[in-house]
Amino acid sequence: LATRKGSFLRTDSIERSQGAGSPHTDNDLRLFGTTGEPRVTFYKDRASWCPYCQKVWILLEEKRIPYRVSKINMRSYGDKPREFLSKVPNGLLPAIEIDGQLQTDSIPIMMTLESMFQGEEHKAMWPTSQDELELARAQQLMRLERKLFGDWCNLVFRPSFGQSSARAQFEETLDIVNQQVRPTRYVPSALCVPISLL
Repeated sequence: LATRKGSFLRTDSIERSQGAGSPHTDNDLRLFGTTGEPRVTFYKDRASWCPYCQKVWILLEEKRIPYRVSKINMRSYGDKPREFLSKVPNGLLPAIEIDGQLQTDSIPIMMTLESMFQGEEHKAMWPTSQDELELARAQQLMRLERKLFGDWCNLVFRPSFGQSSARAQFEETLDIVNQQVRPTRYVPSALCVPISLL
């Protein structure tokens, strides 16, 4: 017998195949009510665990930018397609192609998407240069996020760095993250100094 949840999942799967429905790792197309071929192709990891791909994916969804998805293996899961390597020789993910122009590196990708897709249909996700304090805060947090991921990679994937020192560095950075994301009013402090040196 069909259940309510089963019926929802079948309907959502059909909608997702047409570029609508819910955000999902299996989606190949997102249209947000538009018609025609999207300007953006998003090259993301097939396994959907790359944090840099996730950042770009969240931005595309939040800004409701129509896009097509091309899923690419991470190196640990197999070879990358020749077609992708002909566009991105170093094989880095994420990558986007907008109107035939290719770009890699999550932060520049996000800045490009933010500047190219504005207006009522695409909400702003990044502080403007007029709001200097918020812009500095956002840039600081992006550097901190990159530092945290790097420290985590050293802890998990690079035992030659020394497990105890890698763990201490990761925990130190995690403490800074916890201090910075507490739900309190942001006041620039001495914490900005070490983070800005990252």
